[in-house]
Parts: sequence; C-alpha cells; structure tokens
Amino acid sequence: METAFARLFGVQKPYGSFQTRPAEYLLDGRNVILQAPTGSGKTMAALFPYLLARREGLDFPRKMLYCVPMRVLARSFYNDLKNNRQGDDLDARLQTGEQKDDPQLEAEITFATIDQVLSSFLNIPYSLSLRQGNVNAGAVVAAYLVFDEFHLLDPGTTLPTTLEMLRLLKGITPFLLMTATFSKEMLSRLAALLDAEVVAVSPEELKSIPSQKEKERRIHRVYGLLTAEEVLRHHRQRSIAICNTVERAQDLYRRLIELLPSRANGETRVILLHSRFLQEDRRKKEDEVRRLFGKDAEKAGSVILVATQVIEVGLDISCEVLHTEIAPASAILQRAGRCARFVAEKGDVYVYQVPSDKKGEPNYAPYLGQQAALCAKNWEALDFFTGKSMDFHAEQHLVNLVHGDFDAMLLANLEQAAYAHRKQMHKAIGWQEMGLARELIRSDDSVSLLVHPNPAEIENPYALESFSLFFGTLSGQLAKWRAEGLPDEKVSWLLKYPYEREEGEGEDRPVRFEWLPVQDQRQVRYSSVFVVNPLLVQYNYELGFCFTPGAGDFQSPPGSIVPREREKGRQWGYSRESYQQHVEKMLNVYHTQLTRELAYAADRLERRMGLRAGLLEYAVRLAIALHDVGKMDRRWQGWAHEWQRRIGAPVAEDFMIAHTDYDPGDPLHQAVEAQMPGARPPHAAEGAVATHKVIYQLLGAPGKNDPHFKLFRALFTAIARHHSPRADGYQSFALHPAARPTLALLLRGLGAEEKAAAALEISKNSRPVTGLLVQLDSQDELLAYFLLVRMLRLADQKAMGGRGVNQESVPVCLLRR
Repeated sequence: METAFARLFGVQKPYGSFQTRPAEYLLDGRNVILQAPTGSGKTMAALFPYLLARREGLDFPRKMLYCVPMRVLARSFYNDLKNNRQGDDLDARLQTGEQKDDPQLEAEITFATIDQVLSSFLNIPYSLSLRQGNVNAGAVVAAYLVFDEFHLLDPGTTLPTTLEMLRLLKGITPFLLMTATFSKEMLSRLAALLDAEVVAVSPEELKSIPSQKEKERRIHRVYGLLTAEEVLRHHRQRSIAICNTVERAQDLYRRLIELLPSRANGETRVILLHSRFLQEDRRKKEDEVRRLFGKDAEKAGSVILVATQVIEVGLDISCEVLHTEIAPASAILQRAGRCARFVAEKGDVYVYQVPSDKKGEPNYAPYLGQQAALCAKNWEALDFFTGKSMDFHAEQHLVNLVHGDFDAMLLANLEQAAYAHRKQMHKAIGWQEMGLARELIRSDDSVSLLVHPNPAEIENPYALESFSLFFGTLSGQLAKWRAEGLPDEKVSWLLKYPYEREEGEGEDRPVRFEWLPVQDQRQVRYSSVFVVNPLLVQYNYELGFCFTPGAGDFQSPPGSIVPREREKGRQWGYSRESYQQHVEKMLNVYHTQLTRELAYAADRLERRMGLRAGLLEYAVRLAIALHDVGKMDRRWQGWAHEWQRRIGAPVAEDFMIAHTDYDPGDPLHQAVEAQMPGARPPHAAEGAVATHKVIYQLLGAPGKNDPHFKLFRALFTAIARHHSPRADGYQSFALHPAARPTLALLLRGLGAEEKAAAALEISKNSRPVTGLLVQLDSQDELLAYFLLVRMLRLADQKAMGGRGVNQESVPVCLLRR
C-alpha cells in the first residue's frame, strides 16, 4: 500500500499508516472514520482508495462524491486535484450553490457541498427543478462517499440527516468520515452507530507530519468586540480578522479603510473575502490571498484580510495574528489553523465576544440553538487556555471540554429521535416538500438569490450566477424593507420566487416558470431560489453583494454551466422518432455510458436482497423497454398524430410516435402549440400500470414477502415516476391497435411475448396506484428505486438530445437477460 500511495501522489512515502489504512478497510467493504490534524494529508487518504481501484481495476464504485460543509473547501480540493498529476485524466467537477458544474452528479469525482448531496438524496435537489428531483439520489447510492470536516455539520439538521442516510446506505455504499476535531465521545459513538473502523494518528506519526513541527500558536480571550482599532493595535505584517456574518465583515472592512490613511508606518492593504462575491471575483481574491498569505507568500508590505467562515477550511494560508469572533470550539480551532500554520512559525489568536441582540444577550448567529450554547461554553473554557500555546493535544483537550458532554447528549437524542427524523426524510422523498429542508439540511439553510429587473425574462434560474444567503438573513431583510414602507411607487416589487408550471410529462420539454411575488416572511420558506429587485442592492469588487439601495444597474450574469437546452448552440427541440427507435437509442446510452456507475451498488444490493446476480441490471433494461408504453394509448397517439398533421409533417397511422417534431423557435410550432386542443395526455403512470403484470411475471410472480416483490415495486415506481417524482395516480389507457407489432417485438426481446395481453388488463378509470409504489420505509426497495429511476431518466435524456451519444442503435434483442 505504501508503494502504491507514493507512486500515485508522487511522494517518497506516506506520513503514516493513517493515510493508507482507510483504503485497506474500504476496499475490504468496511467504512472508516479518520481523525487527523489539519495539514496532515487527509485528502490524499480519501482519494487513495478511489484512485487505486480505478488504476488497478479493483471492485469499487466508479464515482466519488467528496462532500464538504463549505463551498470554499470544495473549490480548494478541486483545485488541488486538478493541479496535480493524478487529476490529469479524471473528470472532476464542482457542485456548489454558486458553481453548478455537475447538477446531475455525473462526473467521476464531484466535490460538492453537503447541502447539494443531502438535497439530492431527499429528492429536493438544490441544483435541479423538482420535476427532475429523483435523478440524483441514485448517484449518491452508487458513489464512494467522503465527508470531510464532519464536525462542522449542523447538529440539529445536517448531522442527523447525514447519519440516517449513512445508516441506510451502509453495506451498499462505502463511506469515509474525516475530521481534525471530533471529541472522543463523538468518535466512539459514531463508530458504533455506523459499524465503522476508526483510524487515528498515533503520537509517533504526529511527529512526522510537517505541519506539526516547530511551531507555536498562542490563544487569548479578549473581553470586548472585534473592532478595527483592535486589529490595527496588534497588527504586524500579516493579520486575519474573521467575523461570523457578512454584514459585520463588510462593516469592519469599511472602518479599516477609514482608519488606515492616518497610520504613520506606511501603506497597508486590506482585502475582504466572504461568500457573496461573483465567482470570477472570488477566484481573483482567493488567488490574491494565497499569494499574500500562502506558504510561499510575498513577504514585502503589510496586509490585513477581513473574512467570514469561508476561510475556516480550504485555504492553505497563515498569518502572525488572527482575530475571530467567538464560535464553537471546533470552528475556533479551524480558524486558528490559519495562524502559525507552517513549520517554525509563531503566532497569536485573539477571540472576541459578539454584539448583543435586542434582549441584551450575545448574538451568536449564524450559530443557533445548541450551537449557540457551544459558543457560550467555549467562551468559558477559553479562560483556562488563554495565553497558552495550542498544539494538537491541547486542541483535542479543548474540544473534549466543550463538545464532549454535548456530543454524548446529541448522539443520545439522535437515537431517540431517529424514527421521527426518518419519517421526515421519507416525507421529503415522497412529496418533495421544500420546506423540510430547514429541518433536514440546515435549520437556517441557504437560499440562492438572483438579481434581475424583470424575472419573467429568466428562462432557467439555475443557469444564472447567484448569491448564497441564509433564509434568516433574507427574511430579516424583507422585514426591514416592509418597515421602510416598501414596496412603493419607485420600487414596485421586492422579492419573487419561481413556480414550476405544469407543461405535461416529458424530458422533451423545458421547465417553464412563473415568478410570484413574496408577500410576507412565510413565503421566504417556499423556495430555494429568489430574485431581488436591483434597486434594493449593490455589488462591487471591493465589498461584494450588499443590501444597499443602488441605481439598479447590476444583474446576475450567466453561471458556470450551460443549460442543457443551450448545448451545441441549439434551443430545446427534437425530431420525430418511433417508439422502437427511442428504446434502441436509450439502450445504446445505457450500455455505453451508464452501466459502470450502476455495477458496484447493484451487486451489493442484489446480495443483500437475496436476488440473482445481474437482476438489477436486467431491471434497468426492462424499464427502458417499457417506460413509455403509456404513449401507445389511443389518446396519446391521437394527440401526437394531430400535432404532426398541423405542422405539415403527417405520418402513417401505424407509426407509433415516441416523440414528435418540435422546434420552439419555429413560428408555426409556436402557433400550433397555442392552438392544440388540450395538453398532451399523461403517459408515465399509465404505462406502469399497463405493463405491471408483464413485469410481475418476468420477475417470477413473487409473493409479497419475496425480495423480488420489492424489486417489482421499485421498478414499477421508476416507470411511473420517470417524469414526476410525486406521481401517484393514472388516467384511462386503451392500447392503440397499431401498437401491437411494436409491443410484440419488445416483449419478444424480453422473453415474454405470450404475456402481451396483460398490457390490456387495466381499468379505464382514473385511480391511485399507491399500493404498487415503493414503500419508503423498506430501505432495500427504496435504494433499488433510486438506482433504477436514475438509469432510466439519464438514458431518456441523453438519448433524446444526443449529447455526444453515438446514435447507432442497440438492437431490441439485447433486452433479454
């Protein structure tokens, strides 16, 4: 292992076995919790099993999700990988609230924030429309999961949801948890809870880590607030000041700019860095910070960095003096890691109180509830450490003092509340209630805020660059505007949010939005995306985004991704194809692009469920073959043939249409779309019901206690919900007479020609299908559904648009096992 590690990362040898043992455990099917200090190479330890398995062809997932609590950390790890040789031939992408490079989690390695991963698993993805809500959960199931800086997860929301998700996934999905600051209590209890192996750095290994050698960092508790005057009083050459909120950081920056011209000791630069800068501006600032505060920093001149929690992790920088507002011990130590970080450095960390709220109590926001209590406890504990040097052992002592009892109580409470929390997760998955994000992801979770003078012109809100704000910040700002008498004649609206319009089923039509005004604070919880009136805000390179009335000349630019409908220079549109052509294209996509993603998780799930090897892969082909049978309905074909007739491209009556011709830029198509009598009839649930007896027989007609019945429900649900994750009913279905030859061909490919009549044996009345849908409390069938519906929807999307797909078809005969 040591030799392989050295070759992969171009080093002489690992710092210790803590960098290679996680790979040994993970490749053996066991999950791991790794505790090691900042700068010890935990990231290499996390990448090692994936890169080794990829190079050697070992049995391991072909996808890796590297989950972090903060965007800056995701970007830092991504940059580190791309700048090293092991990342040269890897498809690695970023997926955060501000940089959505991989919204469907399709890369080999995705560096993502925890909210992106949890929202994807819960079917309420922050990166996609709700109509596509069930696309990403299967990616989480199929991946190797890494959770870095695990101690930073919100204990009331993010942490319990992550733990419940991991308990559901253990045995199927390999995972690694990493931190520098777990308390002993948290470490042991988590290991027991997740059946995980603990890997910790030994005292001997600690001595070999360069970042732990010959340095001294003292900590001081200061009675008072963090002010510009305090920063300047202690300033030498390099200082960092960290505020808990963007607003206070902006105020501190302004005050420093005011005071610095009066200093007699020469010119001092001041840089502001927080989460509300445009991507390009933030990259420039981070590059500048690395250049001035990094390991090989330019030492000439005097520099002060004012920042928020964005620099707690991910930026490899150091200073002589660091100022910070009080936070939980784990967060304070993360911040302190930016002071005297490198070998032989000495530095001082000053910890200040926060301003008081209206009740005269310390305003610890964004740390709320138990996190606020940890802030108060940490303030008291720091009295014992003030003026003392903080090495790794002292840091662990502080963490145990502040977090030990809390962690024990937290995990005990989590166990007691696990059932109720799991039910809330099921509710989010089943009904896509965005409001549950506050309970399951973060109690004061972030929203994406756009700036635009006319939201009706926004075709895709997920394609514009946004600013990330806490719900509470936006709600509080709305209250301020209301108190100021807004809206008024000049500012006619304040905030709006998108509402997805129902346009019928299909991956072949874009999601269209209606923008609704926010009338009160409650509606700030209705969406994860909002647009603000440009007259209410300002943006510039020095301060970033701020709630200061302006001229209205700023507007959100396009984001880092190109929306799918704009790829290859075209708008949404597609060409007519028959049902058989569409199935053959989907099979080609599946076999050439998707099978490797499925393999590892499918194999383990089959074994756990007691299914035959390869049955889940066969179920995907079943889903592809039968997913659009609902389009063989008389009404659906009647609508499609009428469309073709009206646009002047009629087809023969026996041509079973899967997709019509459609060009949204064609005036004729626009006119016909407005004139067509009614919307296209639904087909997804109709097709599932129409074929459910065929599927049931092909899976061996299992009894309800047979594991194959769980797979049957998972497959039925994947077909019924391949356009809408909430579908739970169907309308009437009558097989078109000309559909029989196509259906016979499909069934022959499945080895089930004699069962063709089963497709006709359904009621002609609308009714719910809940009895056939996946049972959310049955973890194996839920995971099977996640995998199946992802494969089906991705194959459907890619087959329609091409998207680099070889358009040669895979014969229908390959449907057979």
